[in-house]
Amino acid sequence: MAYAILIKNGLVIDGTGTPPYQADVGILGKRISDIGKLGDTGEIVIDATNQYVTPGFIDLTSHSDTYGTLFASPMQESLLMQGITTVVIGNCGYSLAPITSSAPLEDLKRWTTISPFNIDWGSVDEFYATLKQFGVGVNVATLVGHETLKKNTTSTEEQLLLLARSLEEGAWGLSSNFSFANLSLKTKEEIQELLKIVAQYKGLYKVHLGDEGQNLLPELAEVLALVRAAGVRTTISHFKAIGRKAWKDFKRALLMLDRARQEGLDITFDIFPYLRTGSMLLSFLPPWAREGDSAMILNRLMNPQTYQFILKDLERMTLRPERILIASAQYQKIHVGKTLGRIAQDLGISPESAILELLRANNLAVNIFGKTLKSQNIIDGLLEHAAIIASDGAGYDLSLLSVHDLAHPRSFGAFARFFGVVAPRIKMKPETAMYKITGAPAKALGIHDRGVIAKNAVADVIVFNPETFRDSATYRQPHQYAEGITLTVVNGEIAIQNGVSVKKRFGVPLRRL
Repeated sequence: MAYAILIKNGLVIDGTGTPPYQADVGILGKRISDIGKLGDTGEIVIDATNQYVTPGFIDLTSHSDTYGTLFASPMQESLLMQGITTVVIGNCGYSLAPITSSAPLEDLKRWTTISPFNIDWGSVDEFYATLKQFGVGVNVATLVGHETLKKNTTSTEEQLLLLARSLEEGAWGLSSNFSFANLSLKTKEEIQELLKIVAQYKGLYKVHLGDEGQNLLPELAEVLALVRAAGVRTTISHFKAIGRKAWKDFKRALLMLDRARQEGLDITFDIFPYLRTGSMLLSFLPPWAREGDSAMILNRLMNPQTYQFILKDLERMTLRPERILIASAQYQKIHVGKTLGRIAQDLGISPESAILELLRANNLAVNIFGKTLKSQNIIDGLLEHAAIIASDGAGYDLSLLSVHDLAHPRSFGAFARFFGVVAPRIKMKPETAMYKITGAPAKALGIHDRGVIAKNAVADVIVFNPETFRDSATYRQPHQYAEGITLTVVNGEIAIQNGVSVKKRFGVPLRRL
């Protein structure tokens, strides 16, 4: 048979956890046609001797939508160059669809400093149609954000109807962000009703825990109670223990998750292989101060009385301002790349006051890197069978260097860092590491023909040299592509060849069937 693309002599790691085996892979159209000893007949023949041939990686926690890069950098080259061919967006409670009013769009501005893009869709169906017409470099699946639902409706009943319609139109599930929504009795009852809809459609529930610090364990217990009652497939996003006081609780949190799985709960978590978090400066505010929309939060910061209340709450925290680096700011670019301690010193105010002044001056749109994680906790998390690797970042290309903000290096290298550097260091088998970035996220999402090298699977395929597959991005110089990728195939089309982008967009919107 004449194949469109024939990959010869490679070591196949198929994404199922099976050890590597030598085989050729033949691609015809958008599918993998054959695997085995396939001769030499192909329009394009790739010699993969001494290289791995694997499924394209799946990033279960991407913010390319809320960060604005899905449209500002539609090629998503920083993802393609580290092997990612599919992203899941709509994470952490916010999504770009469904949109029935302009109110939710104001809150999205706190996530990004990139110029806003025009939203000319309303439903999930229209959003997918726009993506297809616009063209993207990677495949895109969206969840529905709970906060987005709330801001587009006036009652729980309307939320239920809008969620059901969105799932009918191809959304993959629901996401919640409890750092912006208190787990009150009313909220719990509302979520229980929403989760019944998600379970009915066999969708995924993604959760951003409200407290990843000192209250990690009670917060996790609350979430486990919610999802246990609903019986819904669940993934906890960017699972971690932030701050020294919480580090000791991480192993116990892992045990709680393991016990839940033993009880039959279908729950996983995703994790990134970095010691520094990347988050909004806004997350430092006490929970009561960050409730509501952006206008409500800014009003509290502008009110002298509530400003003082917030300041007193911040002063009770252990900040370590020398470990907090400003990564982006909407207006005050002069502060990007400086620590919070340095900014406070320059302004002649306390670090706590500096937080509030930065938020006020930049309409809340300030992102930070915080060195707040423990390396052993990350290793313990990675080694768990239920762990999935995700970037918690976004896709970029080098044209965004002109924005003068710092992307978290995970947006350029999370998967290359995990597979090429961290997994060998902690003696994780290649097939186990590969499962965590292909088969496991595919299973969590509920997609069956991606994340695997198998006959008739969609041809999202990566070829890379295991000796040179590494991340290059750093915190100070993040805009550097990963190294070692020889070939990236997306939907049967070559997107990266010999380590160079062909500058064509072959990704498609993925609808849940």
